[in-house]
This record gives sequence, C-alpha cells and structure tokens, in this order.
Amino acid sequence: MTRPARRTAVAVALMLAATVLAAGAADGIAAPHRAPARADTEGRGTWQVQSLGSGRYAVAWTSPVPLPMTDDRPRVVGPGSVLVGVTAVAGPTVRATVTAPVAPDGDDLDVVLSGHRLDETDAAPTRRVAAVPAAPLELAGTVTLDDDPATPGPFAVVTSDYTLPSLVVPGLARPVEMVGHVVEPAPEAATGPRPLVLFEHGRHSACYQPGDADAWTAAWPCPAPFVEVPSHLGYDYVQQVLASQGYATVSVRANGVNVQDEQVSDGGASARATVAIAHLDHWATIAADHQVDLRRVVLVGHSRGGEGVARASIRIPLTAPYRVVGQVLVAPTDFGWQTSPYVPTVTLLPSCDGDITDLQGQRFTDTARDLTDDDTSLKSSVLVMGANHNYFNAVWSPGSGPAPAADDWTGPSRRECGARSPGRLSSSEQRAVAAAYVAGAVHLFAAGDQRVLPLLDGSRARVASQGRAQVLSHAIGGGRSVRAPSPASPATPPGGAATRLCRGADEPRQASACGYGGLRAASAPHWSVAGDRAPTRQFLEMAWTAAGQAGGLQLTAPLDLTGRRLEVRTIADPRRPVALRVRVADSGGRTALLTPVGGGVLEPLGREPDVRRLWAQALVVDPSAAAVDLTRITRVDLVAASDRGRVWVADVSAAPASLAPVPERRLPILDLDRVTVAEGDRGVPVVHLPYRLAGALTEPAQVVFVTSGRGPGPDERLTVDLVPGETGGSVPVSHEADLRADRRRTITEVSAWATRNLVTDSYLGQVTVVDDDPRPRLRVRTQRLQIVEGEAARWTIALDRPADYDVPVALSVVRSPRPALRVGDVDPDWIASHIGVVEAGRALWRTGVATFGSLRPRRTVLRMSIPTLRDGVTEGPETLRVRLDVGRRTFVRTVTVVDAR
Repeated sequence: MTRPARRTAVAVALMLAATVLAAGAADGIAAPHRAPARADTEGRGTWQVQSLGSGRYAVAWTSPVPLPMTDDRPRVVGPGSVLVGVTAVAGPTVRATVTAPVAPDGDDLDVVLSGHRLDETDAAPTRRVAAVPAAPLELAGTVTLDDDPATPGPFAVVTSDYTLPSLVVPGLARPVEMVGHVVEPAPEAATGPRPLVLFEHGRHSACYQPGDADAWTAAWPCPAPFVEVPSHLGYDYVQQVLASQGYATVSVRANGVNVQDEQVSDGGASARATVAIAHLDHWATIAADHQVDLRRVVLVGHSRGGEGVARASIRIPLTAPYRVVGQVLVAPTDFGWQTSPYVPTVTLLPSCDGDITDLQGQRFTDTARDLTDDDTSLKSSVLVMGANHNYFNAVWSPGSGPAPAADDWTGPSRRECGARSPGRLSSSEQRAVAAAYVAGAVHLFAAGDQRVLPLLDGSRARVASQGRAQVLSHAIGGGRSVRAPSPASPATPPGGAATRLCRGADEPRQASACGYGGLRAASAPHWSVAGDRAPTRQFLEMAWTAAGQAGGLQLTAPLDLTGRRLEVRTIADPRRPVALRVRVADSGGRTALLTPVGGGVLEPLGREPDVRRLWAQALVVDPSAAAVDLTRITRVDLVAASDRGRVWVADVSAAPASLAPVPERRLPILDLDRVTVAEGDRGVPVVHLPYRLAGALTEPAQVVFVTSGRGPGPDERLTVDLVPGETGGSVPVSHEADLRADRRRTITEVSAWATRNLVTDSYLGQVTVVDDDPRPRLRVRTQRLQIVEGEAARWTIALDRPADYDVPVALSVVRSPRPALRVGDVDPDWIASHIGVVEAGRALWRTGVATFGSLRPRRTVLRMSIPTLRDGVTEGPETLRVRLDVGRRTFVRTVTVVDAR
C-alpha cells in the first residue's frame, strides 16, 4: 500500500516476483554506507558496485528520498527487465548480489517497484496512447442472482475493541501490538453458534501526524505528536454486514510488523501469520462468552495480510482449538509462491492494482492445481475490473479515514485505469464489490451456502449490490477433474490453427517460453517473469488466421462430463477480442460443436499497454445435449469463430454442479534452516543445509531447491524426490576455501518450492561462510592537524598488508566547533564538482558534502583531501571536521585552518 504522505517524484508500484533475502553483511573490514558510488544526478539516487570475487558483485542503489511504503517489494533488474539478483531492502537502500563476467554498470541496472523504475526520473516516455478511455467491459450472458450476500441481516450489531500484551515475534526486534476491532451480533441475538471471521490488513504507513499530510516517521512505537494509522478499521464496512448476518468478526492491527518487515527475508509473511494465530489463540479463551464456533473460522487478508493469513492456514494444524474452513485473499502478495491445500480460497484481484501490478495473488490458485490429487477445496480467482489496490480498505481511501490516503494507480486521470476513466470504480463502488464477494465467500465456506457459488466458479453471474462493477472469475478444485497440457496433448487438425506447448514464462529469448510476443507491458500473472527462479507450468498456445481453424488437447485420460459442465481456462491475447466454440470428441470418434456461455467471446482485459492483463477467462460449456459419450471425452478443441486471434489454454476440467466435501487433511510442512560455517583453507568444501519436515509424509513428494549467489554461472536447481517416512534432509551448497583475507561473509541463498504432496513454511534458507583468514589492520591518519589556507587537508587510509576485497571509504564533512570552515574557504572547482553552486558564506558542514573512494584489491593506501582557498582576508582559525566511514568502522578527524602569513 503506497504511503500517502510525502509522495516521491517517482510514481511507484510493481512486484518482487522472486524470493527476497538479506544480501550479506559488508565485507573485509566493513561494508560501505554509500561508496564507491555513481554520483546522484537529477535526484535519481546513487549506485554502488563492489566486487565480491569469483565473478560476483554486490550492487546497491540508495534512494534520494525514503522508499514508499508499498506492499510490493523493490527488485534490481538488468536489460530486458531480467531479475539479476536476490534483492534486499534496508531503509532507502536496495541491494542485490549479481553474477556477471564483468562488473555491472549502474547505468545498466534499474530498481523497479510496482512497475516503475525508481532510479530513472528522466526515463524515455512510453508510446503515446490516445486519451480516449475504453468503454467498461460488458460480459454477455451475465445473470443477476436473487440471493445477494451483501444484504444486511436481521441481527443488531455491537462493536468493541481489545488490547492485549504486545507480542514478541521471531525475527522482529521490537514487539508487535495486539489490537482487535470486534464487530459481532448483539449478545441477545438468537444467531446460534457464530462462525468467526478474522481480517488482517497489509503494509501501510504506521504513523501519521494529524493535520500534516507531509509528516511521517519510521519510529516505532509512534512518538508524539504522531499517532497510529488505524488500518485495521478499514474493513468495518464488511464486518458490519457479516455481523448483522450472524457472524462474529475481528480485524487485527499489524503496524508493528509493517515498520519492521524489512528485517526479515519473507517480507513479514511469517510475522503476520504469527499475529493472526495469536489472535485466534486469544479467541479460543473467550469463544464461549461470544457464542463463537471456532470450528468455522474464515480468514480474510488484504495485500501482505493476504499472504500472512495464507501462511497461517498452512501452519495451523488440525489439532488446533480452531479450524480454518476458508480464506479470502484481497489483492494479496505471494512472494513465496505458496498455497494453502485443503483450505477453500477466494482471491480477489483488482485489474487496476497500482501496487501489486503483476497480480501475483493468482499463484494461490495456480500453484494448488498440481500440488496433490485429493485436494477438493475450491480455489477461485476473481478479477474486479476497474478496482485498485487501496480502496478495499476504507482507511486507505481518500476522504474515508483519519489519515492521509491516496489512489495507488498513477498516471493520467483520463487514461484507462485513471480516476476519470469510465471503467474505474470509485472507492465506495469498489468496497461494495468487496462486501458482496467477501460475504459470499464467507457464506459458502462457513455456512455451506452454495447459492453464491456462481459468483466464484467461472459462471457469468453478478449480484445487485455490486452496482455497475464488472467481475470475472475462474476456479479449480471443488471436485473438478482437471486435465493440463502435456507433451502428449497438442494436436492440430488438418488446416487447423497453429498450436504448440510453451512454458509459462516471459523469457523472449527462450523458444520454449510462452513470452508476451508484442505485449511487453502486459501483466501475465499465470507466468513467471524473466529471471524468476520458480518452477513453471505448461500452456497450450493456439493462434489462427481464419474462422473455423481449430486446435486443442488430446486428453491423457478421458473426462467424464456426465452431470458436469466443461470449463476451459483460456488466456486471450488482449490486443483484440476473440470468439471461440468448443468441440468435444469421445473415445469412439464422435464429436459435438458447442457454444460457450456468452457466445464464447473473450473480451480484452485492458486495452492500453500498461493495463493489459493476460488472465484466464473461463469458457463454460453445458455438454448435456451433445450426441457423444459423455463418460469418455478424449479430446477438447477450440474452434475459431473470429477471423484471427491468439489464446493460451491453462487447462480443461469437468466441474460438478456443487462443491465436493473437503478432506480433513494437511500436508507435511518443509522448513529450510540457516547455517554459518568457517571458510576453510583450500578446496571446495560442501556445506549441507538442513531442511525439516513437520507432519507425516505418507505419499511420494517433490521439492525444488534453487541455490543462488554462490559464484559464477547460473543458479543451481536441485529437484529432490521424497519417499514416505522421510523426516528431513539437506541441500548441498559448495563454496571456495582459500588463505586470502577476502569478503568477511559470503551468503548463499537457497529457496524451496514445494511441487508435490508437501508445502513450505520457512521457504528461505541460507549458508553464511565466514572468512577465517587474518584481516589486515586499518589505520586512518590526518597528515597535518593544522594547515594554512591555500593548502589541502589530507587524510591517509592504510592497511598494513594487501586485502583481496574492496575497502570502500566515504568522507563526509560534519558539524565542527565555531568558527567552522565555509564554502568560500574551499577551492571553487572542488565545490563545483561536489555540490554545485552554494552560497560562499554557508558553513561547509551544512551542505552535506561528501566524497568517496575505495581501497581496491591488493592496494594498501588511499589518500583523500579537501583543498582550501587562500582568500587574503584576515580571520581567526577555522575548523574542518570530517567523518570517514571505512566499511563498518567510523573515524572522526578535525583539522584547524589558519590564515596565511
């Protein structure tokens, strides 16, 4: 969620599609704050590149202003938007470790956040698009349901708040507040046992100063006059509806996580899960007093809160005193590419999300498809056209809460997704949609009310309370029998469309990847981005140049469509609408051509390049009247009804009329460890990074480990097959041992991706190798403590023997005793090259001037100086005080400047 106060000159908001880990501590004697660096020109920030040896480089970009408080995470990318390294954030600095044959240049790197380059204020303009917004999407065949889940119920509602002792959360330095906002039926309301719905908000500024929209602080707890942003009150509008219908609800506050989640490698997902579980533990002690049935708990999380509650669902065992029967994830992050098996899940995705622009929450649906065979929990994705990221939370919406707030979508207001576009939803319209779909999911999961299922399962359905908003959905699970593209699938009839299998990845240089073709600015949430390390899925690509051309899937096992409907999750090239028919064939060779609901038209999802969405729409077909053997459907073809087009098929499935029961089961959980070892003297030692399994492994399982940052060459990928009964193992990670004093700590990151019959919780591990060779001694010496004006103040930074690493040095002028040296007392050429035009009478320390250098490998001496100017004016002694940051060590030195005689 974009911090509304003091917005930077750079519009912000994109994705960190890959694992995020802490980049290692500084090397050698210490790590730099800023040096050596590329100068900050035009407010673009500074780049720093440092060799780590063996073809590895530490790159860091420091922003000239505080980074925005968004739910997305920054990433470092190279040419072609390829992720070049594992990214970490510390304050205004974004770091990554890059493997490259030569040292990268900061000019060749970018820092991307929510689709925008933070380090480029003068980036080339994008292609001009006419400022005529597309008309709102119209979905043919849409029906309005009689039962509207947002209709208030008959019960009186009461509101209360509680505060518990602060919670100590692993990985966070300071405790997290435990505050809950409760909205529930009145105690006397005859509701019967009440399901509990818990809400958790996402990442937003924690503190604001009333009356000053530009004031902000990163301190925690909020110091006066700052007060906490009550983000947890932003879902009261849904709580009120649910409470009137007989549900107990609580919305929990997570500001203490938001201000500290840069300290942890998973973006705070584990911490948010810990907070949610702690509140559920509290409710286990008071459930009887509130008539709450803890066997029916639904979790609702927004943005990073969505990933947090999903992690809680993974972590909560069946033996807990409460049972999670469903979850609703609103514009969530999914940095870990995780999902919650056996937990029904609805994911709301806003088409105009200006924060999580890649709609990565789609992974909660897609990852679940192939994870295990008997998971019948519904996994639904819902695309809300014209919705942004913030407006689901009333406190984050301008004019709706006490704190400053903003529209996270940036860009011209009359462009598509702009505030004045006909297709954009107002904040109240967007919250009306959220109320309907969150309440509908709660009714389905906690009360078993399947009347709302058409809102979530790919049917073209709506309810009156959503107003003019257009919403699409698709689903897997729920008892569906699914067939995914495989090497045996593609087959093109004579004279048919062009078809091929492709990997779900945007890697234009890889022939096997689906790629975007001419859609480089589009968001493709079903695919991984260039440079991402996650396993990919296969899709069927089909392109045609004339109506009647066809292509499709030869099914690896027949589908039984008896009493079921056929669904084809289909991604359309958004540059033009397409129309399709579906042809099915049985094992005897008989075929039937069927028209999907809505005429088989798949509308473009976003017409302008930066709002295009390559998102799967559901082609839904009723095959009951087809003259084929519905028990053995062996082939499904798409037949073009439009002149030309291109689509990608994710899968086809046979969907039952009602949801199947969900097994009371949880998969075993894999956790990666972290280890620290001494480097050693020679060879290539192998460190075994442990992983543990919690829960019994009863079926063969598979996990993919990806190791990055260990040296030259690509990341290493290791696929491990686990057999029933295993409880753990290890990942081999090698490093180079030597007798040189080089980087003090080398970190190798390991990511775990569960692909079959298990899940991950702590999915990020690392091996830290500590250099055990003697370090050179450092000395900083001032050449002369007193100089005559016209001479240079000089400092020598020296090592007693060569090092095999860079020792970066930053020299900053700091406050000194009066009278302090002024700008006019320093050589004007030096001033011009370091700070430009500054008033001559201004104290030099007030300018914040700094200069940078580095002791390169094998060098032992670095000299730095500030030249003074002989001005011929009689004046007393003046002082010049500097701070030298040499890695992690800091030295302060003072020089006195006297008049020339």
